[in-house]
Amino acid sequence: MIYEFEYYLKYNLVKKKSPDPNEASALMKKAEGRLKYSIKARDINENTSTYIFEDIYECLREAGQALMSLKGYKPYSHEALISFLKEFFNFSEEDIVNFDRYRILRNKAVYKGEKISVDMCKEALMFLEKFFPKLKKEFNRLK
Repeated sequence: MIYEFEYYLKYNLVKKKSPDPNEASALMKKAEGRLKYSIKARDINENTSTYIFEDIYECLREAGQALMSLKGYKPYSHEALISFLKEFFNFSEEDIVNFDRYRILRNKAVYKGEKISVDMCKEALMFLEKFFPKLKKEFNRLK
């Protein structure tokens, strides 16, 4: 469950800091590199779907964290990042819900060894192709 952003601040799951455009740019470049060299460079199949899915999520997380850095926040939870995007930007509820759903699936893959199906990976890739440009647009607007 994603709480209001204030919750994450109150419980030290986000720290307020000075905006850091250099960190933000580095995170966005890393997300773009992951998209170009790790995600789009591989074929999705039964052997690769879990790993590509994890990279899809990381790409979105890095881009989102770049926005946080521009606004002067450092997340210490993935939920805090999603709450930040929900509170500070005009992303659709559907986008936020999907990002959170992929967060949960990624955690299951990373921490429980669950496999991500080819279909789920392809769905996440379509979401990435739709949502990443929105994150990038906000990044360019803020920097």
